[in-house]
Amino acid sequence: MFGHRLGSLFRFLIGTLVLQGATVLVTYTALQTDIAMTWPLFVALGASSGVLVTLWFESIAGRVSDKALSRAQQRHSREREKIRVEAERQRAKQTVKQTKMKGNAGIKLRTGIAVGGMAGVGVAMMVAQFMTVGLLTVATAGGAALGYGVRVRQERRLRSRLEDNQNLLLSEPQDRLLALEEQPSKRSRRKKLS
Repeated sequence: MFGHRLGSLFRFLIGTLVLQGATVLVTYTALQTDIAMTWPLFVALGASSGVLVTLWFESIAGRVSDKALSRAQQRHSREREKIRVEAERQRAKQTVKQTKMKGNAGIKLRTGIAVGGMAGVGVAMMVAQFMTVGLLTVATAGGAALGYGVRVRQERRLRSRLEDNQNLLLSEPQDRLLALEEQPSKRSRRKKLS
């Protein structure tokens, strides 16, 4: 940056020295001639040298401002690039956040569905367990009723046999023999069946 300023300083110095040299030369020439007759020529020479030096300074200033503008544009383009990169990073972070939030929403939805499904299965199992308990209760009650019914029947048979046997014992011996003969024994029944 200092080298750029030094180059501009030398250009302005050269322009100033050229202007001063032209002014000294025009003044010296004017003093050597009849000024009353040649004054328009000296004014034209002074004005033209002033215009040339002004154009020289303007070109130097234009180059300096162009370089300054170029440097500012470079700085701004670098800053713009940094801002663009930062904006891309922020967008990427935002996209990742949104993706995570959507993923979390999906996970929450899936978790809700799973919990609801498990609750449904639990309710079904409870209903099934109650049905099972009900069926077990009905089966137990039926089995108990059937068992007691069978037992009552057996007890009736047993009582009727006992009563028959008691009646036989109390009756005359001939009647007993007849009654015993009428009742086939279990062994004889088995032999007949085989």
